[in-house]
Amino acid sequence: MTSNSVKSSSKSVKVRLLAAGATVISAAAIAPGLAIPALAADSPYDINESVKSWSTAAAMLGTAGSLWEPADTAGLRRTSKVDVITYNLVITNGAVTSGDTFAGATYGRPAKGFQILEKWAETGFAADPEPSTSLAKVGNVKIKLGEPGTQITLTAQVFANCFKQPSNANPKEVPAGYRCKKSDVLATGGMLKMTARPPSTMTEPGDTGIVLQSTGLSYDQLVAIASSLTQVAPDPNAGAGSAQMRAVCRQMVTDELTFAAADKLAQANGYTARLASVNGKPQALTMDYRVDRMNLSTVINAVTECTYG
Repeated sequence: MTSNSVKSSSKSVKVRLLAAGATVISAAAIAPGLAIPALAADSPYDINESVKSWSTAAAMLGTAGSLWEPADTAGLRRTSKVDVITYNLVITNGAVTSGDTFAGATYGRPAKGFQILEKWAETGFAADPEPSTSLAKVGNVKIKLGEPGTQITLTAQVFANCFKQPSNANPKEVPAGYRCKKSDVLATGGMLKMTARPPSTMTEPGDTGIVLQSTGLSYDQLVAIASSLTQVAPDPNAGAGSAQMRAVCRQMVTDELTFAAADKLAQANGYTARLASVNGKPQALTMDYRVDRMNLSTVINAVTECTYG
């Protein structure tokens, strides 16, 4: 069994990675059209990985936010893994307070396809959609999400790359009030932006900022994809070392919490905590593996190390 560790020494904080938990992704490995941030590959706090499913991606982020997967893909199969990136995530008592998150994937091919880019609404994008100087608004559209009986209606904004820029001069500002037509989504490529939230009968997890970028798809197809989004259930076996868990570990260590305070913080985020070491003396522990458990080491009743699993 491998685990990641967040460790402090004396009054200066040190971090230690016991197993590779964040892998550098090349620009070719992530969905085309994204700006890749420079993240530290050896940070035990941040994640930069590609996974096979949306459910694994949701587990890697944690339960403080939600991810959404399209049921209607306009007949296009997913042609990339789901990329997951987090940076400097801060979670206090189960609530996201700051940081950057990202999950995204590509469906289809450059000539005909789309990318879906998501982030927890309370955070910034850890990988921003590539800006376009030709992007102008088509209009707003109502999107219904959820099963019948629990559906909610959201307002999404639709854009197209219809504003023609000069080929031999600096780009111009898109005039205020300039509008594209619905047919421009197919002709020039489109974008749909919205904030998804769970149905009113659910309180957790939180809202999600979603961007859909399309090429070779019509306005109706783009709206249909957005309307088919369903909330992803995290893989229950893939939650150890999630971005949320790492952020909680960091808070325990950097704030030098007592075990009682650390245990309370763990429970507020849906985790359990136990003492693995006290003043350098290992404690008797069971060897079973649990994705929701944190193993804490304390020195003079202050948490100095946090592992999980």
